[in-house]
Amino acid sequence: EPQKQTAIGLVPESWNVVPLGEYLTEAQYGLSAKGNKSGRYALLRMTNQQQGRISDSNLQYVELTPAQFENFRAERQDILFNRTNSFDLVGRTAIFDIEGDFVFASYLIRLRTDATRLRPYFLNHYFNWDETQIRLKSIATRAVSQSNISATRLRSFPILVPEPKEQDEIVAKVDCVDRKLVSHVRK
Repeated sequence: EPQKQTAIGLVPESWNVVPLGEYLTEAQYGLSAKGNKSGRYALLRMTNQQQGRISDSNLQYVELTPAQFENFRAERQDILFNRTNSFDLVGRTAIFDIEGDFVFASYLIRLRTDATRLRPYFLNHYFNWDETQIRLKSIATRAVSQSNISATRLRSFPILVPEPKEQDEIVAKVDCVDRKLVSHVRK
């Protein structure tokens, strides 16, 4: 396909370069609560982000009211974005796709997309792409030992968006490569 020049480089002509916020239905900061060894609800933290997926290992727990739980409940296909951490880890992203009652910590931002236009799995792969990670880090605000990307900055972050059918094809191919890598590592 012919390419066009955009603010983020050459891209296929049929792809759009738009601010992420145009495709989001929600960008919410997580719960400010201290995790414990026990409690009713599992609290997802940065340590639960592993290779673009949420892992249910090494969990902490919190007690919440039903209203608090509903407000911070992680749902399938939520993207959890690490907004505050060391410069190396800020921008780390994972998709939530496991069963159970989970909430998410305050230094994460939950992103929900209009999935008819921007597939969550595509956004997750896109955010975990090395080139996108470099661009994300370029918008981080640095402090002494922490960096931060606010929800406002994230909403204005330009992303590449192909048509939904092409997003699905890209996700299928990247997932296939990921499965092969896992298989080779096991061998």
